[in-house]
Amino acid sequence: MTVLIVGFTVVILLMVVVVTDISKAFLVRRDLDATADGAVLAAANGLAAVYAQPGAGGNAAIDPDQARRLTADYLDDVAASNRFDNLDWSVDVEGTTVTVRLSSTADLPFQPPGFPGTADVASEAAAIVPIR
Repeated sequence: MTVLIVGFTVVILLMVVVVTDISKAFLVRRDLDATADGAVLAAANGLAAVYAQPGAGGNAAIDPDQARRLTADYLDDVAASNRFDNLDWSVDVEGTTVTVRLSSTADLPFQPPGFPGTADVASEAAAIVPIR
């Protein structure tokens, strides 16, 4: 009976460790998703305001450097580099679509033997800039 109780205790403790680590990675990813959404919306809204041209008749070309600057400004405003470990970001512009990619690492609360102590987390958000 003692072996059975010890075995179940070990299994329950391992389950708690795994669930806690997965929850931490999920919460970091959710926060990274929200930050990516905010960054792409800031870039898209800023670009739409810059490129709004009444009666232009066609889509204006989006300046990728302007999109990167607007994204960098947003990430600085929300102090993203302080909230995420090893934050890396990129901005791509294709046509009238702006895409922001963020990646970070999450330090996991527990590190069972043979498992990594960090998890790589990434997020991507895109927005269409309706400029005419």
